[in-house]
Amino acid sequence: MDAQHRSLEAPIPRPHPRTVRVTALVVVALAAVFVTTWHLGRPTIVNDEFVYLRASWAYVHGDFSLNLEHPPLAKYVYGVAQLLAGQGPLGPRLVAAAAVLGTGAVLFLWLRRELGFWTGLVAAGLWWLTPRGSGATWAEAGSVIGVRIDRFAMLEPLMVFFAVASLAAAWTWMRTGNRWWVAAAGALLALSVTSKVSTAVLVLAIGALPLLFRRWRDLGVGALYGGVAFVVVFVVVYLPVGLFRAIGQMLRFQAQQNAHGHPTTILGTVWPTAPWWANFAFLADGTGWLLLSVLAVGVVAALAVRPDRLVAYLGIALGVFLVFYVIVANVSLPYYYDAWMPLIIALAAIGYGRLATVRPPVGRIAAVVLVAALLVPVVRLGVAVVQTRPSGVAMLSEALQVRGKDDENVLFARFSANTWRIYFGDRGTQKPQFGPFDAVVVGHDDRRAMPPQVRTFLSEYDDQLEHFRLDYLDVYVTKTGVINDNDRDGTLSIEPEELDNR
Repeated sequence: MDAQHRSLEAPIPRPHPRTVRVTALVVVALAAVFVTTWHLGRPTIVNDEFVYLRASWAYVHGDFSLNLEHPPLAKYVYGVAQLLAGQGPLGPRLVAAAAVLGTGAVLFLWLRRELGFWTGLVAAGLWWLTPRGSGATWAEAGSVIGVRIDRFAMLEPLMVFFAVASLAAAWTWMRTGNRWWVAAAGALLALSVTSKVSTAVLVLAIGALPLLFRRWRDLGVGALYGGVAFVVVFVVVYLPVGLFRAIGQMLRFQAQQNAHGHPTTILGTVWPTAPWWANFAFLADGTGWLLLSVLAVGVVAALAVRPDRLVAYLGIALGVFLVFYVIVANVSLPYYYDAWMPLIIALAAIGYGRLATVRPPVGRIAAVVLVAALLVPVVRLGVAVVQTRPSGVAMLSEALQVRGKDDENVLFARFSANTWRIYFGDRGTQKPQFGPFDAVVVGHDDRRAMPPQVRTFLSEYDDQLEHFRLDYLDVYVTKTGVINDNDRDGTLSIEPEELDNR
């Protein structure tokens, strides 16, 4: 009886901490692979992505004349990916996905070494599994912007990966004293800058490290080893496109664009040049207020609870980014904030790690509850990935073909030409004078005015048109006849179709 009683009171064995950690890492990593790669070939190609796909394909076939307004490295890699996986977006998007996974891996290894396993895992998980869209509609299956910025073959994924790796390598130099680490940091920063030039400002953060550690001699050491490595890699990357010619063209383009600005739409208002707060509005739209609030609390905790040199280093890197994007740059697009998100995420992860040690168990409970709240946007992102499909203009040709409208041109209005050209080429136009047309397609881009000929035609011939909605596009086709212009000023009308007498 006593033996039986003792067996009933035997403690329940607890899982070994190492088992828990390994399980957590595997679960998060598998979820990251899912988020970055599932249905990756389905989303509609976005306009900037098409520019890079076309340029990268040209680069690997010996034509280095395209898109020299941006550095070439990412396009080299995307070109090779297309050679291996076939021409199109899938291969380059897989490269972008690998860069996203690599960025999270660097954050995990870096912060785990400095602050422990769970801080590293929180940083990697936040980077891998939370939303970073190009607008508020990222979760809609038929959205033109897709689920997340880095699920497209943009320049940012490679730029960010090499930048974070450079920051981590420079920090390791300070911690170990091994000069080859600062050489690696310089080489990695060159790879980042030759993907997209914005991260050049991070040289200020890396240069601040000897000051933070009060190792004045290392200012010269870093400049020599890191500077030489940077220059060598930079020159080697730029040689195929013509070093001075390409750099000169890039600088002229960037200076001109920064001087004149770039029209952008924020909260339904068209701005001829981006206001200073544009990046913050895009950040809120692309991440959501819950995620943004939790990250903000974490960053504040990092700055308030035992801030150290690592927090100062990440804060300086974030600060120089914000100065560049908010004050210096006169152009802001909805995905620019992706460049500094790893720094915000790293600071937030550090903050929650420190918060968990404040007045136990209160701090730990608060940290766990706040981080757990992020399951809401994480699940929402997962659902959006599952529902990913081609949208809008990618389905338009089939929708017209089903209706027997696949012979004539297509007239687009209030829609980016860079987007419709991907799928319609010379068959598409924005000029009413280039009829006849199978359809009139109206988008939602407030930066582009509706041609008066199109507006008048849609009003006058409303009863002779069939209208259907294709995600973000309004499509108008004739019930009978064909849309044609008057061969003078683009005035549109419906004419009877010519009979085929063959």
